[in-house]
Amino acid sequence: MGEKQPSILPIIVFLISTMIGVGIVTLPRETASIVGQPNMWLSIIPGAAIAFLNGVLIFLLVKRYPDLNLFDFAPRIIGKWLGKAFSIVFVAYAIAISAYVIRTSAEIVNYYLLNNTPKYIVILTLILASMYLVSCGLTNIIFFFQLYFPIILLMFFLLTVLSIKNIEPTHLLPIFEFDHFAILKGVNSTFFSFVGYELIMILSSYQSMTKWKSMNWTLGISIGSVCVIYILFFILNIGILSIQELKVITFPTIEMAKSLEFKGFFFERFELVFLFGWIITIFTTVSAYYYSAFLGLCRTFNCKKNIFMNAAVGFVIFALSLQPEGVTELFDSAKYLNYLSYAALIGVPLILLVVSLIKGVERR
Repeated sequence: MGEKQPSILPIIVFLISTMIGVGIVTLPRETASIVGQPNMWLSIIPGAAIAFLNGVLIFLLVKRYPDLNLFDFAPRIIGKWLGKAFSIVFVAYAIAISAYVIRTSAEIVNYYLLNNTPKYIVILTLILASMYLVSCGLTNIIFFFQLYFPIILLMFFLLTVLSIKNIEPTHLLPIFEFDHFAILKGVNSTFFSFVGYELIMILSSYQSMTKWKSMNWTLGISIGSVCVIYILFFILNIGILSIQELKVITFPTIEMAKSLEFKGFFFERFELVFLFGWIITIFTTVSAYYYSAFLGLCRTFNCKKNIFMNAAVGFVIFALSLQPEGVTELFDSAKYLNYLSYAALIGVPLILLVVSLIKGVERR
């Protein structure tokens, strides 16, 4: 009998839970500002395609080193010190992503839920929760993601179904007339909304990834599912709020949820229900990147995964998340995060793969 292959479902759930985060509430505004037409949702498709191709590139690297993660195989490929430098780049990227996501979520929670609570309290609460989950190990993190994944899907399904009746069809017109150049300009923002798939370089030590078929399915289902969700929410945002409103509303998806009213029902403000499900997606995203940074630091500096290193990562994320003075400064900082993302998402794995192929590193 052939060896039983491990299930790809936990990895798919992990990747989807990581990818869906801040983008679901901020991406419509960003893309509307760049594209400025009802067909802006088309920008999501090439963004997803590029993310998939980049994911395949990362897989080509990962499959050469079964049972090892980025922080293990980078020094083997390009040497100890340069490998550590590449690892630090990825750690910095994971910390920056965590800080940006946490600060954005704190702004939203302050504005819609806890307007009298200091931002640092909201940020600290999320960090402490992530710190606890990360201390439980990768296996428990993946189990937690699977446990709450149905809740996330239920929130998105309810918002989609309940919002359809509020769509104004004229907001979606014209359907077949669009500026190709403008659509392509929007790809830069939609591509970064799929970040999370690169964590297969971290998951590779949890589950060996060497099969083309299973990896194609994993990446295809994960990125494809997020692509469908984003397209649905783009269409809902455009149909309900219009392109003009999307350009000026900071968090359009939440405003869309606020338009749903249920007078006399057990809840009248659906955005509170949506925010509950959305906060879980934020927590899963932060926890995934928090763990990546924590693991990276421990492997890079050859230290044990203890409470002190865990707290150190949390402190850096906390300090970095407090740097922007307001929402405008926070969104402006995203461009620097994009530069770092290019290095960690494309630069690091591409260089490692090329050097690995040139040196003819043997597969283990």
